[in-house]
Amino acid sequence: MSRMTDRNPPIQWRAIVRGVAIVYGVTLSNLRYMNLYQERQIREPTLAMGKPDHQDIPLHRAIIVAIYLMLFVRFALLPYPVNTIAWLGEEDGLVENAGALCFLLAGAVFLVAAHRSSGLHRQCDTNPIENPQALLALGALCLICFGEEISWGQRLFHYPVPAWLASINRQGEWNLHNLNWFQATTAEGADKSFWERLINMNRLLALFQLTLCTLAPMLTAYSATLRTWGARIGLPIVPWWIAGLVPAHILITQALSAIVAERPPSVGSTFDEINETYRAFIFLVVAVWVYRRTTATPSI
Repeated sequence: MSRMTDRNPPIQWRAIVRGVAIVYGVTLSNLRYMNLYQERQIREPTLAMGKPDHQDIPLHRAIIVAIYLMLFVRFALLPYPVNTIAWLGEEDGLVENAGALCFLLAGAVFLVAAHRSSGLHRQCDTNPIENPQALLALGALCLICFGEEISWGQRLFHYPVPAWLASINRQGEWNLHNLNWFQATTAEGADKSFWERLINMNRLLALFQLTLCTLAPMLTAYSATLRTWGARIGLPIVPWWIAGLVPAHILITQALSAIVAERPPSVGSTFDEINETYRAFIFLVVAVWVYRRTTATPSI
């Protein structure tokens, strides 16, 4: 690789330290809530996912800390040359393939968990309102995201894209998330209005993940009505340590966006891809947690 003649702008270490301190505080508070959550589960059956007959399986604290620390790995890329960072974020590159793999695994695990959940329902004769609707929907969503990440195999199998689709797709590919309607700018590069920028696949997926992983546990903790509704569709109400992952990811993403704002556009594009990969990773964490619940030993 050729040496770069332009020096990278200095890294804003003060902003990094400030962001790390904030996320560290969030992590510690969520670990504290996790302990209280698990103590309550020991005293009484959990209502999460509408399965009052199964106890949750506590996860070792070291694993939880490791999952949070993985969110900080992206900071290690900042000192690397621009060419190296841009290579990581190339189309069908390492980062994008890692995100696609996480979506694929998450979708498969959600579907297996849904199958096991329905089997346990029949075997244990549990509450008749329980069903695996939410898990099936989450599995389908993750598999759709996997298909979108690889453009439904277009670049792998090299099948043609219809002219009408290529004309309205920002990258001329067979997918939905690159359609002009879902981009923050127009085809001429002008910024869209505030409301138009909200109609963006990445933002919509991030909002859904925040609702599922953070808002749902907070709201169901104080509303019996929402807990009952969640039980009806088998909505996974995640523990607090998972609920803290999404806010931590958002904080780190915003800190990194400020740090790389003055770097070349290819660096920002790579970190955008990394952020999408972390979002897929969080879905995988939720899927594994749900699957572990379906393998819990019945308490009756």
